[in-house]
Amino acid sequence: MNPIPLWRRFAIAGVALVLAGGLFRGQLGTALVTRGDDAVRNGDRTGAVRYYTRALAIDPHSLRAADRLAFYLGMRRAPGDAEAAIAVASTALLQIPSDPALLADRGLAEQRLRRWNAAEADFGRAGAAGRDARYDHLAGRIALRLGDVAGARHFFGRALLDDPAFSPARVALARLR
Repeated sequence: MNPIPLWRRFAIAGVALVLAGGLFRGQLGTALVTRGDDAVRNGDRTGAVRYYTRALAIDPHSLRAADRLAFYLGMRRAPGDAEAAIAVASTALLQIPSDPALLADRGLAEQRLRRWNAAEADFGRAGAAGRDARYDHLAGRIALRLGDVAGARHFFGRALLDDPAFSPARVALARLR
C-alpha cells in the first residue's frame, strides 16, 4: 500500500476544517462571546469588543453576540462606535424586530448621538416588548426632554403598569401633576 502524499493530506485536512467550521459555527460563536464576557470581567472592553466582533463574523445570526457588541460599542466613547452600535443592532433587529435588549442597545447609541426621537421610539418599543419599566421610564425622560408631556405621562404610566413598585416613574408622574 502506498502512503498518502503530503499535498493530499493537507487537502483532506483543509476540507475537514472547512466542514467543521460550517458545522460548528454556532458553538464557535458562543465560545467567542464567552471569551468576550471574560474580557469584560477582566476590565478589557477593547478585547471584549474584538471577541464579540469575531463571534458575529463567524455566526451572523447570533443575537447574543449582536447584543453584547452593540451594547459595548454604545458604551465606548471612541469615534464611530455609536454609529457602529446602531448598525449592529439594526441588522440584528431584522431577525427579531421586537428584541428588547437590541432595541435598548440601539436606543442608548441613538441617545449618545442626540437622536432623541429615534431613542424615544426604541426605548418605548423595548419597554412594550419586554414589559420593562426601566425602558418605559427612559422613553418618558426623553419625551420630557422633547417637551412631549403627554408622551411622558404615557410612558411613565406604562412603566407603572409593568412594575407598580417602580418609584422613578411614580415620582416623575407626581412631578407632572
